[in-house]
Amino acid sequence: MRTMAIIFSLLCLLSACSEDVLLNTNDTKKITNEFFLIPKENSSLAERKPLDSLFIQPAETLFIRAVAKAQEEIIPANELGKHFFVRYWAYKGFMLNEESIRVLWNEPGTDTLCHYSIDLLGDTLKTCLPVFINSTPSIQLLSPENAFNTINPTDSILFQWKISGQDSLETSECEIYLNQNKKDLWLTKPKQIDCNTPFKILANDLNNSSDYPLYFWGIKFKTFSQENSENVFSEINSFRFTLPDSSAAFVVPIRYEASRNYAKNGELYVLLKDSIVNKYTFHSDTSIFISNLNNNKNYKFIVQETLRTDYEKDSTLAFLEKNLITTTDTLILKDNTPPEAMPLKESFSKNDSIRFLALENGSGFNALHSAIILENSKDTIPYKFKNNQFAFTLDCESSCKIAIHLEDNAKNKSPKKFWKLQFTEKNIFVLGPYFAGDLE
Repeated sequence: MRTMAIIFSLLCLLSACSEDVLLNTNDTKKITNEFFLIPKENSSLAERKPLDSLFIQPAETLFIRAVAKAQEEIIPANELGKHFFVRYWAYKGFMLNEESIRVLWNEPGTDTLCHYSIDLLGDTLKTCLPVFINSTPSIQLLSPENAFNTINPTDSILFQWKISGQDSLETSECEIYLNQNKKDLWLTKPKQIDCNTPFKILANDLNNSSDYPLYFWGIKFKTFSQENSENVFSEINSFRFTLPDSSAAFVVPIRYEASRNYAKNGELYVLLKDSIVNKYTFHSDTSIFISNLNNNKNYKFIVQETLRTDYEKDSTLAFLEKNLITTTDTLILKDNTPPEAMPLKESFSKNDSIRFLALENGSGFNALHSAIILENSKDTIPYKFKNNQFAFTLDCESSCKIAIHLEDNAKNKSPKKFWKLQFTEKNIFVLGPYFAGDLE
């Protein structure tokens, strides 16, 4: 490198002028280098410990400072020229002659960061830091596969997984969690397991609190290094046991789209060859367990909502196989009906508020994404909303045009309509609705 050529040229010049530079080797002191991790380039070294290695995350930026010591005493920056001809870092093939440098590595692995000091006698002091760029830990569940339902309740269950991201200088710990309640899984007391060995448990050792138990499981993967530790949680998988005596059952998940805490009355119909064999009612998101059906048959499931009638029906088909609990596709009640606004009356007294009815019977009216706009000025009009009614006051000289923009919780938007308010001495008449261009 050109920089190195300059360094060695200057060294030669220095040695050629020995009559001007008098050094007594008896006066030399032991020189050492130490490295410190600092928050930013000009931070203080107070109460900081020197580094013997560097642990860094991919794409993480750190600042490293080199400090020279003579007989364990720090040499001030303004006195380094009395001891050294040049000082520099070797970093990714570059020479950096600053005392503090910024470093980062994008890929996991190992590297070495070295610092060089050439003293006035031409001797070179080389000090290196091993660098460990951390791999991001991860864990993948392998078996039982998610929703697996052919485990014999008298057999053992083999849990398998795949971990990655553990570096050579890291140790690890793993914990397995089992619970029949998905929401409480990570609150369960875990069992310590070997991260690299499959875990086996007897099905009879599980606490079966129901005739048709469903279990959820997951693994916590922990890595430890000298510098830090990391915790990673797996996804949550589930499994069921086979059923005795050739029996079989369905689990039918049902979900309301954009549901709110409104009163609901859902109905699930189970059909075999277009004949209703079972009917169930529900009032919120649920999963319905259905047994006592004939095995090896195709069934149809139809779900509908009878109170919130903007929700549309949904259906699915499933085959009932003996000894298995089969989970059907999730039935989703969707609200695809836009809300509408209609005046409560054709006219209102000028001393009364103008009231419109919001026609919405599904996911519910979203007041935060709705507005009444005075089209003449494009100003919004303050309103009160109660019992699905808008109430507002307005005073125009003779007439004005308003637009009512509504949106429900399923993000359906009302059609672009306009209403004309005709003002007389005593009354306000509501005319419309009109569409774009009708009043031009």
